[in-house]
Amino acid sequence: MSSRPHRSAIVAAVATVLAVLGLTGLIMLQNQSLSVAPGGAVNSIDATVPAINEMPTSQATVDPATLPIPTFKNIVFVLADDLDSASFQQVPRLAALSDKGMTFTNHVVTDSLCCPSRVSILRSQYVHNHLVVSNSQVSGGGWPTFAARGEQNDYLPTWLQGAGITTALIGKFLNEYPSGKIKEVPPGWNTWVVPTVERKSLKPWQAYTGYNYTLNINGELRDYGSTATDFLPDVLTQQATDFITTVATPFFLELATFSPHDPAPVADRHALDHPFTAVPRTPSFNVAGIGEAPWLSQFPVIPDKRIAVFDKLWQQRARSAESVADAVDSVLATLATTGHSDDTLVIVTSDNGFHAGVHRLPKGKRTAYREDTVVPLVLIGTGIPPGTKVDAMTSTVDFGVTFAKILGAQSPTWADGRDLTPFFAGQRPANWRNGVISESMGVSLPGDPDFSPFSPPSFTSLRTEKWLYTEYVDGGIELFDRTMDPYEVNNIAATANPTLLNQLHAQLQALHSCSGASCLVADSMPN
Repeated sequence: MSSRPHRSAIVAAVATVLAVLGLTGLIMLQNQSLSVAPGGAVNSIDATVPAINEMPTSQATVDPATLPIPTFKNIVFVLADDLDSASFQQVPRLAALSDKGMTFTNHVVTDSLCCPSRVSILRSQYVHNHLVVSNSQVSGGGWPTFAARGEQNDYLPTWLQGAGITTALIGKFLNEYPSGKIKEVPPGWNTWVVPTVERKSLKPWQAYTGYNYTLNINGELRDYGSTATDFLPDVLTQQATDFITTVATPFFLELATFSPHDPAPVADRHALDHPFTAVPRTPSFNVAGIGEAPWLSQFPVIPDKRIAVFDKLWQQRARSAESVADAVDSVLATLATTGHSDDTLVIVTSDNGFHAGVHRLPKGKRTAYREDTVVPLVLIGTGIPPGTKVDAMTSTVDFGVTFAKILGAQSPTWADGRDLTPFFAGQRPANWRNGVISESMGVSLPGDPDFSPFSPPSFTSLRTEKWLYTEYVDGGIELFDRTMDPYEVNNIAATANPTLLNQLHAQLQALHSCSGASCLVADSMPN
């Protein structure tokens, strides 16, 4: 017997159901529809799906503009170290966080280097304004530069503390902390649990190994050894959960892990995880693009033997990143047992990304490309729609002003960032920015844990919803169409419309020189 009548009946039934549920589907797609790049990678919300507040009034049953923005009494900010978006997705428990909260798919760091990025978070400023341009004092960065500029007296923890918020930093602070005063606790922190160096035999970056380090715990030094109970990620997580258990509301906690930064230490319990994890073979992996900038065109194709080394590195990083997932799980569980799940916002992100093999580059993180500058960002909290994705352009400069707004503190007028809280209720401000910049203004030198001889020359890069436009100090220019070329392989600067190039150049220069309110004008220029 023919199956056609049966099939037709099914099609008719499905059509009827879809007609009835059409509005519901549109509302769900507003927050959950994804666009998929070549290779199946999820990029962002499908821009073709109409926003709820753009639908005809007769169709929309809920207008996000009428929804209250969720409020929180406390914030837990989990900041990973060198955790790129691909690795985030390869750790199942981290990838699953997107189902619990709101994911920002175009979150861009101000500099893909630890110290400048972390200062941008704490000061809500682009690098050209806070001027901590590297990890080391000798090249214009690190904690000594931050302190010499007096910036430790006017930054996020002092803003919060001035509003009566109890603050804690547990984990990594700024590179080259401390500088001379081993027991120093910087202004603004009520609880301070940060690795330092007291023993002469230790290297300044000893904490990255996970063992044989010294913690400054509220001005008192405590040495740790090499046993399983000394493993730094676990010690920091325990300190964080102890803080949550004992602190009174309102509070702000930054839990700054050292994982999966090189050498990417791994907890014994995760030693056999990720047996098949490898560097993602994206369209940019180990290939030559069209019109490459001079600094990039010099690199040859990487031989298979070297690729195998990168795969082992990537496997090690995934195992190390499991400790970040452990930390997030412990924080969420502790918030639940202490009754703080409903009044606490949890943010999970990274200071910068990382790459190995893309564009034929050895391991590193100092480029303008998506692997280094677009990092994970997930917000979890009561009232924030779970499983939603936001493709609006956001930046590390937004954290300071947003956290201050949430906790009732006053951020300074010189801050460069924007308030993210309207997104919590599904609202996108009509005047939201269309671009952000990353600035690579300093250098990393031998002895710096982030030193790489394969880094590009200094640059300023403008990333918009459609374009990645970069100007290098050596005169090189790159332009990638992110819609047609999402992995940023083919540089079309030589053939692009001159009017477009002029617009992008103008916005890049405006953002590279902006400060405070002028940044909110420059980030919305035509492009």
